[in-house]
This record gives sequence, C-alpha cells and structure tokens, in this order.
Amino acid sequence: MTSVEHRSTVLNFPVSDDQPNTNHIECSHKVPVKSVSIISRHISQLSLHSRRSSKQSNETISENKLRQKSMQKRRSGKILSMELVSYRLSRRKKLHAKCRQVNDIMCALGFLGIILMIIDNEITFARFDHHETISTWLLKLTITISSMVLIGLVLYYHYYEINLYCVNNSIEHWRVGLTGKRLLSIMLEIVICSIHPIPRHFPIGQYSHDERNIANSTKNYQSTAIPIALTYVPVDVALGLPMFGRLYLCCRYITFHSRLVRDTSLQSLGYLNKISLDFIFVIKTYFQQWPIRCLVIFCTMVFLIGSWSLRACDMISENEHISIFAAMWLFIVTFTTVGVATIASIIGILVSALLIAVVSQKLILSRWERYVHNFVLNCELAKAQKHQAANIIINAWKMWRLTKIHKYNSIEYIQSQQAFFKSIDGIKYIKKKQRKLNDNHITGLPELLMIQRDTSTVLDQSLEQMNTMKRKIDSVDEKLDAVNQTVHHIQNTLSLLLDRITPLKRV
Repeated sequence: MTSVEHRSTVLNFPVSDDQPNTNHIECSHKVPVKSVSIISRHISQLSLHSRRSSKQSNETISENKLRQKSMQKRRSGKILSMELVSYRLSRRKKLHAKCRQVNDIMCALGFLGIILMIIDNEITFARFDHHETISTWLLKLTITISSMVLIGLVLYYHYYEINLYCVNNSIEHWRVGLTGKRLLSIMLEIVICSIHPIPRHFPIGQYSHDERNIANSTKNYQSTAIPIALTYVPVDVALGLPMFGRLYLCCRYITFHSRLVRDTSLQSLGYLNKISLDFIFVIKTYFQQWPIRCLVIFCTMVFLIGSWSLRACDMISENEHISIFAAMWLFIVTFTTVGVATIASIIGILVSALLIAVVSQKLILSRWERYVHNFVLNCELAKAQKHQAANIIINAWKMWRLTKIHKYNSIEYIQSQQAFFKSIDGIKYIKKKQRKLNDNHITGLPELLMIQRDTSTVLDQSLEQMNTMKRKIDSVDEKLDAVNQTVHHIQNTLSLLLDRITPLKRV
C-alpha cells in the first residue's frame, strides 16, 4: 500500500460504525499513538469551543431580549411623557385664551364704569344745586351693576389664572396655587373694583320745586349764588376718583395682547432664560422699541386724568367748578416743575427724567456708528501726533542752530524753546486721548460675546472631529481584533494539519 493511500485513510478519520473502512483497519497498526492523541485533543477543544459559543449565543440572546424590553419600556414612557406634555400644552393654551377673554371683558367694563362716572359727575357739575336727577341715578345704577359684574369676573379670572399656574408648575390641585400673596392681590383688586358712586334714593318729584326755582333764577345767577350742600359733592367725587384705579386692567390687557406673550417660542425662550414675561418686561421692550410713542401716551393720560381730577375738586367763588382748560393750566403749574410746588412736582420730575432718558437714548450712536467714529478719531489723533513730533524735531533743530551761532538769549531761541515744550505737552495730551479712546472703544460685552461664540463654534467643530476620529479608531481596532482572531484560527488549523502530516512522512 502506497503512502497516498495511508494519507487518505488518515484524513478520512473518523469513519462510521455501519460501514467500516477496511483500508483504515488494515493500516491502523502503522499509525502512531501520538497522532491519535493530538486528534482527540483537537476534538475536545472543538467541543469546548462549541459549548462556549453556545453559551455566548444564549447570553447574547438574553441580553438582546432585555434590551428590547427596556427599549419598549422607554418608548412607552416617552410616549406617555409626550402625551402628558401635549395635554399640558393644550390645556395651557386654552387657559391662557380664557384668561385673555375674561380680561378683555373686565377691561371693557372698567372703561365703561369710568366713562359713566365722568358723565354722571359732569351732569352733576352742570346743575347749580348739585342735586341728583333721574339720569344720574340711572347712571349710578349702571355703574353699580357693572361693578358687581366686574367683581365676579375678577374672581373668575383668578380661578383660571390659578389653574394656569398649576399647569405651568405641574401642580395637581388649585388650592396649592392659592398663596397668601395671591389672596392679598385678589382682595386688593376686589376693593379697587368695588369703589364707585352709589345710587341713593330715587328722585321722584323731590327737587321739582327747586328745579323750577333754579330755572327761574338762571338769568340772575351771576348776582345771586345758589347755596348747595357742601357734603354731597365731595362724596361722589371721592367715590369716583378711585375708579381710575381700574386702569390697571389696561396693563393686563397690554400684556395679554403683546406679541412677546402670545408667541410660544418666545415664551419658551423666556422660561429657559428664567425671565418672567410680565407687564414690566413688556413695557420695557415697548419703551425700547417706541420710546417717544410710549412717553407721549403716558404723559397724555396723566395730564387728562389729573386735569379732570382738579376740575372735580376745585371750585370758584360762585359755587361753580372750574373749567377743564383752567384745570389743565393748574395741573401744569401745580404738578410740574413750573410752579412753586414741592412734593407735587414729583410727576414733572418723573416726566422730565423720562424725556431726558428718551432723548439721550436717541442721541446715542449705534455700535457700528461708534466704530466708524472711533476710527476717524484715531486717524485724526495719529495725524496730530505726527505733526507734533515734526514740530519737536523742527524746534529742536532751531534751538541747536541758534546755540551754534551763540544766540542763547535771543527772542527766536525763546520762541523755539516755548514751541518745543508746547509740542511735547501736545504729544502727551494726544497720547492721553488715545488711551481714553482705546478704553472707550472696548465696549466689552458684545465683543466678548462674539469672541465666545466664535470660539465655541470652533471648539464644537474640533470636538466633533475628535469624536469622528475616535469612532474610526475604534472601528479599526475591532477590525484588527477580528483579523488577529482569524489569523490565530488559521495558525491553529495549519498546526493541526502539520501535526497530522508529519507522522505519515516519517512512516
């Protein structure tokens, strides 16, 4: 039997029991024991490797199942959280719309009450006896009804506002949002909205005789003064003037109808920056955007309310209220810095300060205009410095020339010396101005923010590149590990084959 046959018998090992290989049986006495032990060892290693691989596959399957379960839980949690967030956002939008609608009605009722109060008092002022008539009684009744409705709307508005506060802060019950400060503000609003001229008794023929006497004596009114009850008029005025406090509803109206409050993206930006989008923030932005318009509206409202209040409170000697034009003049004299007022001039000082602030703000250069202006000033100062340096050299040369010709005490030498020191002082002054201009040129925050933004952009790009390189290096390491394992398996297989072949060669 040739060596080829021996190789075939060895390589065909093992053989099944049903069909035994006769060639292998005939030549088995020639196979060494060492080759059989190597083959059995290899078989045991393969079985261990298969067991380990089966265990690893089972572990990976269990890990994959756990990961799938955790991912499903996370997805379900995310879905629930997104549903909760969407529900809260929709509820918040509805509550905000309800608050805006209720406040609009409150603002309309507040203005209606103020206008009716002014009409009622003007009708009363037009009468010589200042007695109440049917028209004024009906006006006061209307004011009372509107005030009662307004008080109910105040409670209704704060109910929605507390619910909105609870939704914004994830509070389940509305009683948690009813703090002492909020309760105090509700009570204060109720007091402000409840003060109004109250209708007393219905005038049925009570003043008919007096009205006929007044109608007969209108021609002689300038010569004879009609006595009136001095305690009646101040009551209506005292109850009517606090109704101007209802103008706080106008501030809330401005806040609700502002673009800054109604825009959802701006609200989110304000929440992220911890800025409350209230009336103070809105009015600051309006003063920043339209300073002249806001100042004119504020001054006009203060002027009209103050003038009418003076008309309602001041009377002339004939038991007649002063005219509105006289009240306007008196308001300007009394409540501004024109007259001799001391404490009352605070309004004029406030308006003057606001006017100065607005005008000075309008006169301030923008940042790019300031850059151009500083560049021009730097060029002018550099040019002046060169001129002064040239003057120093010229005057020094003149003094040297006069010294050479022995004219120490001449007028020309003294003038050159004075010009020399003057040029030196001029250079010092120019350098001082340059330092100040450079200090003013560094505005600080905008430039630092721009530098920080550029630096952060470059840093983010560098970090992204580093992460990309890290991922690539990790993938290369994984591939190298796979190649190393493959080479190791190939080496083991080749060594086994060589171990099988070498005994046959020896035989």
